[in-house]
Amino acid sequence: MHISIYEIGVRHHVISREGVLLGFFQRWGYAGKKYNAEGLIMNSSPDFNGKLNLLDGIDGSALRLSADDPQFAEFPISEYRRRYARAIRLMEEFDFDALLLTHELNVRYFSGYLSILWESRFRSLVLILPRNPKTGPTLLVPGQEAGNAFGTSWIPDRVIYPDQENIVPYVIEAVHDKGLQTGRLGMELGFGQRVGMTQEDIGRLYEGLPEADIKSATEVIQTVRMIKSSQEIERVRKACDISQRAVAEGFSSLHEGMTEKELGAVLGAAMFREGAELSSRPSMMNVSSFPGRPKMVNALASDHALCRGDVVMIDGGAVYGGYATDFIRQAFLGPPTDDQRRWFDVAIEANNACIDAVKPGVSCADVYEAGIGVFERHGLVDYNCINIVGHAVGMEVHELPWLGERGVVYSSNTRLEPGMVFCVEPVIAGMDGPEWLAGVFMVEDKLLVTENGCEVLTNSLSKELWIQEL
Repeated sequence: MHISIYEIGVRHHVISREGVLLGFFQRWGYAGKKYNAEGLIMNSSPDFNGKLNLLDGIDGSALRLSADDPQFAEFPISEYRRRYARAIRLMEEFDFDALLLTHELNVRYFSGYLSILWESRFRSLVLILPRNPKTGPTLLVPGQEAGNAFGTSWIPDRVIYPDQENIVPYVIEAVHDKGLQTGRLGMELGFGQRVGMTQEDIGRLYEGLPEADIKSATEVIQTVRMIKSSQEIERVRKACDISQRAVAEGFSSLHEGMTEKELGAVLGAAMFREGAELSSRPSMMNVSSFPGRPKMVNALASDHALCRGDVVMIDGGAVYGGYATDFIRQAFLGPPTDDQRRWFDVAIEANNACIDAVKPGVSCADVYEAGIGVFERHGLVDYNCINIVGHAVGMEVHELPWLGERGVVYSSNTRLEPGMVFCVEPVIAGMDGPEWLAGVFMVEDKLLVTENGCEVLTNSLSKELWIQEL
């Protein structure tokens, strides 16, 4: 039996509606425990706030380093100094001599390097980010990427390796050149991160650096990325604006006989016309319609033709300047039933309760309880679909921390701080029966935590039901 992390995490009364899973957990003693994707018990209480406290006041202005000023840089060098300086502080605290980064978004975040070659699985790209800035970072890319490295990245030390050769020997040589071969090196080895190398290459790296102590630096990386700068927030705002205009245009075009793919084409054209990013990370919209495709959330748009009585859910949004959007709006073709309208009103009430709870100092679990409390008051908590009501968002659609169940969901103990960006999306479904034919009842908004509360970044398109008259 394949058990997903979400199946393991949901409340017991939700699992019991499916029958089999609850018995499975009780039989083997797993009920109520927390597991990660490897089946190991998770630490539900990482101290992200303790790590964030170490970064107070670090803006990179005191960091002295050699840097290029590339013509096509996404951000000014001051932004990258801030990021590097904050990473250095955490490397000092947790005794890392360098970060060895291989994933597209981490390399982009710290180096500014841009390319669509990340779509290729045959060539790796690596950033070495030493704790000592005098040692200096190094960017390793294949020969065909030399132009992109010079044109987009601030890092002056570049290793350009032959396109058809393996990168690992060049990484090992660069580590030795920096005197880091016996040091403690941090990689993206933990929960929520991915290594941009094959398992064979990771093995070669370990073999080639036998005296290095290679450990997970995932929480270090996640902490640095958790608080957005003012320049990041500008891009987040723009991505939200593009997304809302696109959804409004898509909903305005709805008609009987239109397929989900045709609606997706309207959404995509609108997003790219408004400035959404063309890159290896496409702007995305999940297009789902009910009852035609019951329970198919997070679905690719299909050839299903819409008809009167369908409810259409749009989830996702534009990527702009590297920053993703995640928000949900729903539309009905023709009037909804009384039950559908009532359930949707409850979902909006829960969404608003979460928004009202967001402010500095509250925990992620506090926000979760505010939303779930609405479902409890309406007698619908048994139809809560998942034990989170939202998550952070930035360069990735899903980032930490999660707005989740206290003591159960990873990072739910984290306290909110100004500069964090979240999506809130409490959801209920199945009140009409196990097939969810009436729809999935939720809206999703994107929020910026401010000094005194929060700012809703997706408030230009109403969260109320869009009813398309036919």
